Amino acid sequence: MAFAGRKIVLALLTLWGVATLVFFLFTIIPGDSAQMMLGKREDPEALAAVRVKYGLDKPIAVQYVNYLGRILPVDMEDGLKMAVPDLGESFQRQGQSVSALIGSTFPNTALLAATSIGVAVIVGVFLGIIAAYNEGNWLDGTLTTLSSLGMSLPSFFTAVLMAWVFAFLLGPWTGLNLTGSLYVVDDYTGERYLQLKNLLLPALTLGIRPVGVIVQLTRKSVLEVNTMDFVRTARAKGVPERRVLLRHILPVASNPIITTVSGWFASLLAGAVFVEIIFGWNGMGKLLVEALNTRDLPVTMGCVLVIATVFVIITTLVDIAYAILDPRVRAELF
Repeated sequence: MAFAGRKIVLALLTLWGVATLVFFLFTIIPGDSAQMMLGKREDPEALAAVRVKYGLDKPIAVQYVNYLGRILPVDMEDGLKMAVPDLGESFQRQGQSVSALIGSTFPNTALLAATSIGVAVIVGVFLGIIAAYNEGNWLDGTLTTLSSLGMSLPSFFTAVLMAWVFAFLLGPWTGLNLTGSLYVVDDYTGERYLQLKNLLLPALTLGIRPVGVIVQLTRKSVLEVNTMDFVRTARAKGVPERRVLLRHILPVASNPIITTVSGWFASLLAGAVFVEIIFGWNGMGKLLVEALNTRDLPVTMGCVLVIATVFVIITTLVDIAYAILDPRVRAELF
């Protein structure tokens, strides 16, 4: 509990630092936020009214304090209680809150990232174990070469290649679309239809690089643990090899794998930008690109904060999981 408490305090300090950096980074950039909201209109009265409405007429220090007060998940006006963070209102989509925009797109990105990393873990761990148990032969060499090739392919290149091969050339046989999101809206009735097949290509595209990393990491970890004394003792006692792998090798070898998976999952949330744009997947990455193109600062800041928050939460949970999974970590802590 003490270890978890320290990690949670560190996570909160990290999020405060990220929020501070994001605020000042997007506040000091050239350009007038109020003018961006009005577009090409040159109306001094309207400009002044916009600055007053959004607090842009106040000093930077006051804006910073107000900003932190809005994004905190607590409401101190009517007593200390939980509240939804207020990320502001979009500059370009008048009347739409940033929280609502992110809330409608983040689940799609999270589903895409979770599917990609799930496939990568299952395939990568399985192939990594096969490579480790066939160390030095042709199968090990083939898997290692293919994993290195997968690690070297950029996501945007893989996305174009996958779309061209499986949706364009082989489209009549695969039935896959070049572009499309999780739901398709009928132009006439306005009804939404679930299209899970649109998830296949972007998920496979995002999962190729993590698969390569997990294969090599699993192979290395299994080979290292395989030579330890407690594994040799288990084999000497006649424990079946399958049980040696599942009960003795994998729990210890899983620590670096968990670290890699957690880091990759958080990275996929941010790195899905190119894939979502190419496949037309309606996620937070696509929203972030559109906000950058239109200089919609509140939406951009909100997306960055959400990604950073997810990253910090995942990292903190992984550190706490270390102490649960590995007895050696608990011994070092206490």
